[in-house]
Amino acid sequence: MSKSRTRLGIRYLLFLGVLSFSGALAAQTRSSTLLPNLDPRGAPDLTICSQNLQNFGVYRVAKSRSPTLTHESLSEKETALIKRFAEVGCDVIAVQELLGSTDQEALAGLNRLAAKLRASSNRIFDTKVGESNDPVLHNGFLVAKDRADILNTVSYSKVELPKTSPEQRPRTFSRGPLELQLSVRPRPDSDSSAKIVTIVNFHFKSKRGIPGDPAELEFETYRMEMAEAVRRVSESRHARSFAAGDTILVLLGDRNSNFDTASAQILNGTLILESFQGSAPCRLSKRGVPLCKAETARPQRLFSVLTEDPQTAKRFGTYQYKGEYSWLDEILMPSESLRYTWQTSESEGDFDSGVVYEPKDASDHALVYVRLNW
Repeated sequence: MSKSRTRLGIRYLLFLGVLSFSGALAAQTRSSTLLPNLDPRGAPDLTICSQNLQNFGVYRVAKSRSPTLTHESLSEKETALIKRFAEVGCDVIAVQELLGSTDQEALAGLNRLAAKLRASSNRIFDTKVGESNDPVLHNGFLVAKDRADILNTVSYSKVELPKTSPEQRPRTFSRGPLELQLSVRPRPDSDSSAKIVTIVNFHFKSKRGIPGDPAELEFETYRMEMAEAVRRVSESRHARSFAAGDTILVLLGDRNSNFDTASAQILNGTLILESFQGSAPCRLSKRGVPLCKAETARPQRLFSVLTEDPQTAKRFGTYQYKGEYSWLDEILMPSESLRYTWQTSESEGDFDSGVVYEPKDASDHALVYVRLNW
């Protein structure tokens, strides 16, 4: 072999060595860059979703609410809802505007959706429907059986609301909030233990039917009473979740008011209903926003993982009316539970939450979600 060919061979071997070293160095660099960001908790343990279904139910009942509905358009709506649920990977889905003149009729509609979910994902979902004071609208839950066991459900439909003024007649929730208690199984690849998670699904009075509102504030005072009742009941029933984080509490649903309204601030505990009674320091603007004297605010009790998240808060909102978006749909948790929603174990205040707008055929409300990890 000639010396020139020998030199070429040596150079080629050296070149391969440099490539090998460079590849190893790059891999090491990538590893050292990524490893510190890996979440030691592993994959999320539970994904909780909330979706206003916009008048969903079995065809006969849905048709009575939406006269232009056809079997084809109902099927398209179901397909669109399933796509939203699949995009997020929902383990628990709280639903509002589930139609049924009886609990059984509403359950039939929810079972239909569960069957569609099973056909598309091969996952079996338990279904629960709550009692309602509305002639046709219900709240409900879909729960993936491979992730959690349902321990208990409680309806708040019979709870008497606190009064805005002493002379008014007693009122109850327009649609009774439904509480669901779950035992969430640890994932197969996790060394964590089962966790108790309680979810309260609410749907407050809408702004429609204004002639029936004596305060002429689009029923904001009615929503304020509901917000006060939900927070009080939750604080009473789940005091441990507000004192320690060993059990997790989530309040979610359709508030039917924006995040800056009085009902929203009463719900999170910044204000209370008494702040607006008699000669109290707060009054309402025409839009339902509280106008209060200085130093009226109280320590916040519940925190939004949507509007208080740095990324999710940049989204438009969850509902559009006449070209304007509002945050009608909400997910709230006590501060003691918030650490389970962090994107990573070290990203305090950066929640693993989001909003899904597509497909549009699913609903006029966006889907909202939060992922829990322990």
